[in-house]
Amino acid sequence: MASDHAYQYSVVDMEEVANDIEEFIIPENQEACKLLWSKNIFTRMCNNYENDNSWITFSMLDEDNKRLFDELSLSNPCFGKTWGGIGLTVPVKPGKGVDAYSSFKPLIDMFAYQDVQKDGYMTKEEFLAFYCMCFKVVANPEYRVMKEPKADDYTDILEFLKDWDEYSSHTLVPKEIRVFDESKMEMSFEDYLSNSRFAKWYDPDNERIYYNQFYYDAHMKYKQISKVPNF
Repeated sequence: MASDHAYQYSVVDMEEVANDIEEFIIPENQEACKLLWSKNIFTRMCNNYENDNSWITFSMLDEDNKRLFDELSLSNPCFGKTWGGIGLTVPVKPGKGVDAYSSFKPLIDMFAYQDVQKDGYMTKEEFLAFYCMCFKVVANPEYRVMKEPKADDYTDILEFLKDWDEYSSHTLVPKEIRVFDESKMEMSFEDYLSNSRFAKWYDPDNERIYYNQFYYDAHMKYKQISKVPNF
């Protein structure tokens, strides 16, 4: 049963949401989210009752699904930006008992079943750098100095908003980043892994370590159903 403050959350770990969907997702959106999850398309946020439309924000799409999404977004306003990213928006006013699923389903059906994406796993090097202290700090090649745009400098408000979005996004980019440093290793990768909480979530076929049981199970199911060959 949902609590008194149900649905009033920002981004929550996918495993926690899936294990307690009544707490985090309004009933009218639950079946649409489950359909997305069945394709390993995980979700970051979705609307509450105070919103004007019904929407669901995706976590990550694989290359094929992202290409499809980009193509559809050129002609279908249901595909595009949502709160916190990209996703689906349907012109259904949220309300208790309102049928949003019938509007979401044909859109979701267009996507293919995908493997778990980068938000669900880390590489061996990332594991060693972020969980085993085998790292060095280097300048972030993605970082650049940007001047804050001022509305008074623009004659086109849309151009200002575009530059402001880019500037706002870049403020989250760190000047320095942590990268794997093999010289810091004091034991083998296998020993680091076996001593960590991630040991049972490692797939040696693709050398990826999944963050939790939810992502690991989703990946293994994809491998089994899709008969993905060993790497």
